[in-house]
Amino acid sequence: MVDSARFAPPAPRFTKKRTLEVLDARASKIASEQAFDRSGGTRQLYGLKFDDVLLAQIDRAVAYGRMRAFEDFACAVEENHRFEAPAPGGS
Repeated sequence: MVDSARFAPPAPRFTKKRTLEVLDARASKIASEQAFDRSGGTRQLYGLKFDDVLLAQIDRAVAYGRMRAFEDFACAVEENHRFEAPAPGGS
């Protein structure tokens, strides 16, 4: 029986540069999919009519998204930094 773990390609090394590239690529992908302006802040989520209840819901959703992002990153670290590679020619 062959030990496939011995022949598996090594995971990319954890470096600050690699981590920042991966995080930026993930943020860019989400921004593209959701048509977000990465420098636009949460104001782009409000629409034309909004009230305090909607603002509170948006703030809560944004906080939840931040929490999930940290959970996803922690999971990637636990899995030996097995990040997906940034798209060719992109960040």
